[in-house]
Amino acid sequence: MKPFELCILFISCLLLHSCVPESKKILTEVEILPSDPKVISIGTHQYQEKTDSLLKYLSDPNPTYRYIAARAFASHQDKKALDSLYSLLNDPIVKVRSISAYAIGQIADASSQDALIAGFRQTDTMSVDNQGNSSILHALGKIGNLKMANQMITADNYRDTDTLLLLGRIKSLFQNTLRGMTSPEITQFCINTIRKKQLDNRIRLYAAHCLSRPTELDIDKIKFQIAEAMVEETDPHIKMTLASALRHTDDKEIQATLLTQLDLDIDYRVKCNIIKTLRNYSYIESAEKMITLLTDDNNHVALTAAEYLGDNGSKDDVSLYRKYAKDTVNWQLNTSLYKSIFKLLPYYYSKTINATRWQVQQAIRTEVDTLAISHYIQSMGNDPGSYDYLINYAKDNPNTTIRTSVTAALTQMLASDNFNGTFQGFIKFHKRKIYEYLLQEMATGDEGMTGLIAEAIADEKTGLLELIDSTQFLFDAIDKLKVPGQIESINAIERAIAKTRGVNNPTLTVAESTKLPNWALLDKYNTNTNVIVKTNKGVFTIQLYLEEAPGTVLNFLELIEKDFYDDKIFHRVVSNFVIQTGSPRGDNYGGMDYVIRSDLGPLEYSDQGYVGMASAGNDTESTQWFVTHSPTPHLNGKYSLFGKVIEGMDVVHNIMVGDKILDIIISNN
Repeated sequence: MKPFELCILFISCLLLHSCVPESKKILTEVEILPSDPKVISIGTHQYQEKTDSLLKYLSDPNPTYRYIAARAFASHQDKKALDSLYSLLNDPIVKVRSISAYAIGQIADASSQDALIAGFRQTDTMSVDNQGNSSILHALGKIGNLKMANQMITADNYRDTDTLLLLGRIKSLFQNTLRGMTSPEITQFCINTIRKKQLDNRIRLYAAHCLSRPTELDIDKIKFQIAEAMVEETDPHIKMTLASALRHTDDKEIQATLLTQLDLDIDYRVKCNIIKTLRNYSYIESAEKMITLLTDDNNHVALTAAEYLGDNGSKDDVSLYRKYAKDTVNWQLNTSLYKSIFKLLPYYYSKTINATRWQVQQAIRTEVDTLAISHYIQSMGNDPGSYDYLINYAKDNPNTTIRTSVTAALTQMLASDNFNGTFQGFIKFHKRKIYEYLLQEMATGDEGMTGLIAEAIADEKTGLLELIDSTQFLFDAIDKLKVPGQIESINAIERAIAKTRGVNNPTLTVAESTKLPNWALLDKYNTNTNVIVKTNKGVFTIQLYLEEAPGTVLNFLELIEKDFYDDKIFHRVVSNFVIQTGSPRGDNYGGMDYVIRSDLGPLEYSDQGYVGMASAGNDTESTQWFVTHSPTPHLNGKYSLFGKVIEGMDVVHNIMVGDKILDIIISNN
């Protein structure tokens, strides 16, 4: 063809393309614009759980709308959507295929296995973008059986550079371990994967979690391989996870290796996991190191060591623990040590118990911080002999947080192994005195105390069931609570009622009425909106995921606009796990008088600093949120993930229980 003719052909093609109506053009990209009216409409249908309305969008010519509608079913897990989602496994757009597989996995119906397998594209196994196949493998881990998991590890046609496929496979195996399905072949495959340093670290990290998450796992044949890999590992996220995996053995040689690691200048999170792992090993060999760590410069390490003593310490060393508790000025460590001491002391060590109780009472008398007092009170939960003191203290105190902590301590006492020994011959008399006090507190209608008492009634260890003459007080308590804002405590009462009737699987009230997002906020905020959190320890910045979790983000922004989070404390800190805040009362209870729907999209807690909503189950979120210290993949698909800390992680790592949010500032960059 001559150059002139080629030019004419090119111009003709341009003219032809420009004449094609916009509606007829084939769209090939998923581009989410939060303020798009159709995107808002799909989001509204999702949060209202309108399945039929969402299904219509699964066949929309625009892949963006197909994607968002499919993603909606990852949160609104309606089996009626499965057939339509199966058809999207053949969608021409890989992101749509991928999100469909994810949603199918979230719905977790075992009958979906064949459809997922049929959607796997064999011809794509060597292609650059295998996200669709990777998502199918991941989804199979949520519904497949152990036979399928064992078959997955025998596939030998993957190259080390097939990162997405390898990642999908190891995520699938991880999902199997979360469902209690493991095998010697899988554990060996995982350690082999970890030792292949050429693989992407995301793959190796999931392999490590496959070994650390199971409640029980036989690692006898590979324990030294795991220990060696842990020692040699340079990635702290993988190293800390391998340390946790070694809790499945109590080998003395490995214990020595773990103790040696504690002497190294390593990430505090690794040290915390090693200390937690050492709970499965002999105390005698670890005692000196644990006591030394009580004065570690890092508060998380010191607190984890104190918790270790409660689980593994010796009653013969209690005098030493008491000295540390008396000398330290850190109330967080103090209360943790006292809790461990009471946990260790048998009832017949009455002299030491009385002396420790006196120390705690003196601390309560001189302390001015309400949160600190509540933690001192809760430390007495394994000291049944202190119940009279606590009841009298609560009667004179109008503070709800204090009284809730007393209720928590009393309910723990009732289930304590020490209770019967402490009150030999008068057990029922003392239990009834506590029970009568708890009834008075339940009658106040406070959701925190009500929930705790209901849980104690349902717990057979407390013996409260034997004291109940009539269950009317439980129905009266429900009448004082509101749906949906106090749904967690309502469900606790319903479980207690069921227990009195001998029912094991009660029907629980569901929070059907949820708050819809304030879409009008999209006039002010967009995907560039971040928030700056000012605390007494410093500042950290959160990038918000408005595209992926619009309902959660808009609720968060609305609360910030109302200054809701100002002066809220971080009421829960679990070392090398999360910091949590947003409780109006500061004691893990309470929120607004509404709940919002969960946003359980494909985002993953794959790194430190991810921000998620605290929850008591799907669609129970309100005001409380958390930030992770490290990767927490077991939270994926279960807790709404709506942001990530992009600056100030050092501040997040330094925050302890009782630290406070001073202000949150919204920034549109």
